Amino acid sequence: MKGKISSILAFLAVLLAFPTIGRAQFVMSGELRPRAEFRHGYKAPAFDGMTPAAFISQRSRINLNYKDEKMKAGISLQDVRVWGNVTQMNVSDNNFSVHEAWGEYFFTPTLSFKAGRMELVYDDSRMLGNVDWAQQARSHDIGLLKWQPGTWKIHGGLAFNQDKERLDDRLYYVAGNYKSMQMLWINHSWEILEMSLLALNTGNHNRLENGQVVVYDTRFTQTLGGTGTLKVHPVTLNASIYKQTGKDVPDIKVDALMYAANAKLVLSKALSITAGIENLSGTSQKNASPNVTNSFNPLFGTNHKFNGHMDYYYVGNHINSVGLQDIFVKLNFGKGIVSMGTDLHLFSAAADIVDPKNPGNVMSKNLGQEIDAYLAIKLAGNVTLNAGYSQYLTTASVIALKGGSQDLTSYWAWASLTFKPTFFEH
Repeated sequence: MKGKISSILAFLAVLLAFPTIGRAQFVMSGELRPRAEFRHGYKAPAFDGMTPAAFISQRSRINLNYKDEKMKAGISLQDVRVWGNVTQMNVSDNNFSVHEAWGEYFFTPTLSFKAGRMELVYDDSRMLGNVDWAQQARSHDIGLLKWQPGTWKIHGGLAFNQDKERLDDRLYYVAGNYKSMQMLWINHSWEILEMSLLALNTGNHNRLENGQVVVYDTRFTQTLGGTGTLKVHPVTLNASIYKQTGKDVPDIKVDALMYAANAKLVLSKALSITAGIENLSGTSQKNASPNVTNSFNPLFGTNHKFNGHMDYYYVGNHINSVGLQDIFVKLNFGKGIVSMGTDLHLFSAAADIVDPKNPGNVMSKNLGQEIDAYLAIKLAGNVTLNAGYSQYLTTASVIALKGGSQDLTSYWAWASLTFKPTFFEH
């Protein structure tokens, strides 16, 4: 750890020693985000004998950004830990990492190539997002060719992952990550309309079985679709649809679909209401085929943003399951330094659930309801206080899927402070 810090300080000293060249700009900023959480039935229903969990986690970042007429570069160094997870006099630990480290060269003002470790945030973050709610967030090792003439944006990406330098063999043993990925994103904006098309080809050749990594030939899953947004004040309409096909590991055919639509009505400068529906197809527990999966996977999206803040669905869980239908209403208020909101989610399975006590019977698809309330207060230009409370109203069907007790209350409360200082700008 001392060696890493010394290297970082040396790097900063070299940067600061360089004089300003042409129109070059260098900014060193940071982020400190301690967050306290109180969990009782978070991610899955509370069970008998459960003791509520409480902890404080923290993300600490140093962000270095440079740009001139032909180049941009960014480095984001982060430390993610839970308060107290190391001793007060520890020498080193494994909480430090490089979140981003990329460079971008501009062939022309509209054509560039960006390569390295970076966040991928596209459209509404449904398929590609940085998962910023998670303290560690998400980043990819990828190369991007970007062409952005006028109101068009076209990005093509290629990623190839390996767990270490080798003399032979290309097996990849990092469970939960893809072996390779290719992407194409096309976006166009008009005065009141914006539309995007996205194509992802994701290759995997490992998975976990009984806690062990099992390797297969690389199987590729294709995700094709797009999203559109129409703004006619005071209404904003959004719709998206994505189809998944190809093969999953080990050699299972993928045939899945996701669609969503919502409408936002601005009632006043401070108040708005949004209502919508999202459906992610699932695999029936009654008529499942061993050779086909109908379960849609939102891949690299910021799922915490969409299907309830308690993360019951698609946040490291609910993959290859019965899918989800989410009917939601969101009320938002913001004035001055204060903003707040309340979300209501009505969850249902998209495919049949078999009663574990009576395997011949199919259960109700009703997976319960979730209520999320949240508050943000801007204490200063670079300091924000956030807090929230969520409660999940369970049903017998969600208990059958995830376990737990329907007689207990499942809830979650949290509060965080976010500091975003600019340390240096040159």
